[in-house]
Amino acid sequence: MAAGALVVLTMATPAGAVFDPIATEPVAPYAQPVDASVPKRGCTTTPADPKNTTGSTPAVQVIYAWHDGNGNNYEAYVERIAKIVDRMDWLLDESTNYDQHIKTSCRTGYDTSTYSGYAHALVIPEKIELADPAAENPPEVMADDLAAAGYDDANRKYVVFEDFDGTGTAHCGPVCVATADEWDSGTMMHELIHLHNVDHAKVTEVPDTLAVNDVMSSQYNDWQVDQEFNNYYDPSEVSALFYTSNHPSTNKVNLAAYPQFTTPICCDVGYSNDLLTAQERTIEAQAPYSFPTGFSVSGGGWMQITPPGADNQVSARYYDGRRSLTMNVQAHAEGFLSITRRPAVTAGQRYKFFTRLTTGASGDVKLRLSWYNGSNSLISTSDSSLYALTSDWQEYNVSAIAPSGTATVQLSVVSPSGQNFAYLTDSWQLNHCNNGKTVDGCRIDG
Repeated sequence: MAAGALVVLTMATPAGAVFDPIATEPVAPYAQPVDASVPKRGCTTTPADPKNTTGSTPAVQVIYAWHDGNGNNYEAYVERIAKIVDRMDWLLDESTNYDQHIKTSCRTGYDTSTYSGYAHALVIPEKIELADPAAENPPEVMADDLAAAGYDDANRKYVVFEDFDGTGTAHCGPVCVATADEWDSGTMMHELIHLHNVDHAKVTEVPDTLAVNDVMSSQYNDWQVDQEFNNYYDPSEVSALFYTSNHPSTNKVNLAAYPQFTTPICCDVGYSNDLLTAQERTIEAQAPYSFPTGFSVSGGGWMQITPPGADNQVSARYYDGRRSLTMNVQAHAEGFLSITRRPAVTAGQRYKFFTRLTTGASGDVKLRLSWYNGSNSLISTSDSSLYALTSDWQEYNVSAIAPSGTATVQLSVVSPSGQNFAYLTDSWQLNHCNNGKTVDGCRIDG
């Protein structure tokens, strides 16, 4: 296949089939089957026998699961499944400005220079003897059957496309399977992420409720892997770890560091081109009451890591279920809460500063970008409008083009003088607005 050539896949339910696994992929989260921006992924490892991979490179094994009750429709579906896997890989790669991919395992014996050959090498058909065509089959059925058939390598995560009534879920034991009977890339990427020890979205605008539009919330999100870098996934710092659930869970992971994914390489201009460190984004490294590393205060106010307490206590609310920073505003002067480090920027380019804020009282703040030259002299500032904070977590932002001569920028939340109140902040981000995928080159608001 020539480089850049489109693969046009037409699809209809096979004649005589009593179960239709084709889900939302034609319309959500993006057009299918023709999409020039989703290339053929290729294979990381290619064993002669996919059942004999002990000691090989950790990878994802793609399975087409069938049963006599609905027949073997492998030839009708194999290219469709391969394109969905390519799109899963695209979701991972395009979520950030780091080049990272799924390691996929293929079998030998096919000419992978053609899309058909690649699809047949990638997608392995397996009859699920234990399936019950009259019932909804749980993931344990797939895991047990695959293990009995010899697919039992701990280095493999098995992505199973069920061509019968099953479930969209993730399960480990005796092998790790991500399953779906409604096939689309968002659903399958969601379940594959679950296999890497992460929970559903814990981030939320309101304490004690599940997020609606963040990572792991549904198959309808275009950017499945944390577009805001505030939990689970940070390819810029694979040593950074993030809590996966609310207190009292102590589980921490960084999805970017798992061996079934390639080593992240900067920078391929992904959806979220963020310039902050994990600590600057999420404030998770310190215990309650301590002084927040990487932040500084000037003028009227003082700061600390938010004290612990019940979620319904405003003093202990947090955006991502763990840590937030409390700024105690004092009336005698304008107060500045800033990230101490000033990231490098390019003059003439657009940048966008996001943060989430809440208060249990009444108070106003604005966001500021302070532009500095190479001699560390202030050139100018760019301010947002004045925001009246509320008791819910809301995301605020300010966007501006770096002026001529700019070398670095400092991010600040500014509280006008004459106020006495406390606000909480979390989930900071500095986007370089050059992703080429949104109107202003930055991730969407909210």
